[in-house]
Amino acid sequence: MNKIKRDLRLDIIRYFALFCVVAVHFYKNTFFYDKIVSGKQMYLLVMIRSIFIICVPLFIMLTGYLMNKKELSKKYYKGITRVLIIYVICSIIYHVFSYFYFGTSITIISFLADLVSFLGTRDAWYLELYIGLYLLIPFLNKIFNNLKDKKEANYLLLTLFFLIGIPSVINYYYIILPDLWLFLYPILYYFMGAYLSKYKVEMSVKTNIILLIIMIIISGNINFFTFHNDTFKMVTMDSYESGIVALTAFLVFNLLLKINVNYTEKKAKVFKRISDACFGAYLLSCIFDALIYDHFYTRTLYAPIIVISIFILSLISSMIINVIYDKVKSIFVKE
Repeated sequence: MNKIKRDLRLDIIRYFALFCVVAVHFYKNTFFYDKIVSGKQMYLLVMIRSIFIICVPLFIMLTGYLMNKKELSKKYYKGITRVLIIYVICSIIYHVFSYFYFGTSITIISFLADLVSFLGTRDAWYLELYIGLYLLIPFLNKIFNNLKDKKEANYLLLTLFFLIGIPSVINYYYIILPDLWLFLYPILYYFMGAYLSKYKVEMSVKTNIILLIIMIIISGNINFFTFHNDTFKMVTMDSYESGIVALTAFLVFNLLLKINVNYTEKKAKVFKRISDACFGAYLLSCIFDALIYDHFYTRTLYAPIIVISIFILSLISSMIINVIYDKVKSIFVKE
């Protein structure tokens, strides 16, 4: 039986999504949300943020791309075990760090309360979203895989976009569309990923890049001039619910799918090892945020060095945890 080759483009998308997470946290950990939106520097920062805010959408789209064939079974439900165990391990590490670095008081009860409340690490909220999505995936797949053709799939995405993407932007200025469905944005991104997995988008690389640049410019300018002479606010218009963010994420994902990566078994093993570490790196990145931003709080000039350093350190730490996890698992669980 022929072994299915690993799609290395998807690994690259996962790396980029993680990098976007670390980069968008730069805004949270520096002066950005406290400073008045005005001047060239803030204009540039707002524009760049329009790229990095697609972090979570990319992760959810990747889930849709990879898991749109999954069916309801006991084996399927067991598939989330590794994610949960890695979460517990990272939570323990984060709480130990908080105890020694911040002097945070910790008890077994408070730790367990944080764990089940998805506060195990500072950014563990995504796991709460992912668990809900994971439970729904077999049923979402029944919907998607029973659509007759690409035309019906187009209608599904357009319907969700109308319910979520458009109201999230337009209603910030004046409420003219129903906006009670914005919480469904993970479903929109899941189906977007499934769509890109099943159907090829007829678009040249040049067109894709041009459209992507246009979306970034539109997003950056809308956000800059909306909050001009005021502080930047996290609202649906500039967050994951945003139709502009959704289109940007779609174009980035589709563009990265066009990358031609020469496949080798050795390269596939390396790519897989790094990819497997991305979830843990996401959870652990807040530790390196605390360590590094304490010394470079307002140093925008150092942003690239800071972001790259946190990205690499988080991945290395997570890879070490994965090695330990796999060794322990091999002792207690026989395949």
